[in-house]
Amino acid sequence: MKKLIITLIIFIGSSCSDSKKIYDVTGVVLDISLDNKKILIDHDSIPNFMMPMVMHFNIENRNVVKSLNKNDSVKFKFIIKETSSYATDFNIIGKHIGNDDGNDFWEDDEYSKKEIGEKLSNVTLLDINAKATSLDDYSGKYVFISFIFTRCPVPNMCPAVVIKNGVIARNFKDNDNIKLVMVSFDYLYDTPEILKSFYGSSIEDFPNWDVLSSVEKVSDLYTLSSEIGCEYWGIEKNNIGHNLRSALIGPDKTLLKIWEGDDWLAGSVSKEIENYVKFAQ
Repeated sequence: MKKLIITLIIFIGSSCSDSKKIYDVTGVVLDISLDNKKILIDHDSIPNFMMPMVMHFNIENRNVVKSLNKNDSVKFKFIIKETSSYATDFNIIGKHIGNDDGNDFWEDDEYSKKEIGEKLSNVTLLDINAKATSLDDYSGKYVFISFIFTRCPVPNMCPAVVIKNGVIARNFKDNDNIKLVMVSFDYLYDTPEILKSFYGSSIEDFPNWDVLSSVEKVSDLYTLSSEIGCEYWGIEKNNIGHNLRSALIGPDKTLLKIWEGDDWLAGSVSKEIENYVKFAQ
């Protein structure tokens, strides 16, 4: 517990700093959401920081993207602060012309999203000790499921999800009826050993917090992620993109609620989970 608290204190304390890093990025615009102040870009490798990825960048000022269109090739600045990030200073350098190979997998009826109140399928993944772990192993418990991958360096995405899971795990450490499960969708890189090296010291004091690998469990991962609505792509191309989804399932695997994006707060989610448990009694 001490290790996690120290991590949280460092994380929160550093947020008061004005320090930031600025990276020059080149990529192709795939989508623009002015309402949500986000832009989806397939970007090249960012030297000494990030592999090629398809990801949403936050926008602080909508005006910086009003001249942009889909398939514009752009250069821009990626600003990384301690707990947030955003893109700015866009310059159009050309137009991308190519086939949109998309991800037809997500249109496959075999893997369809579940509605609230429907039961998830039982799937089996691997814990950090390479032990097979299924959703049925959590039978009788409320399970909060999140999706991450270890190589995601953007502070308000996967790293923030990990921090929030840690807060929730601490809030319910003494409650045997609630489990936190983080699933890595990087089924090529995030082996149980890798996950253990990243998260083992953080979760070792929390018996209610698990991290699961999808290596050699791709079909199970596809089933779970699609039923919850977590989308990811580019794993084989080492050009990973993904959305953010977390979900709460009940003791019988019934889907109770889904949280989209990165705006949810650990305290609010903890209260909602607490209410689900209380009202079910």
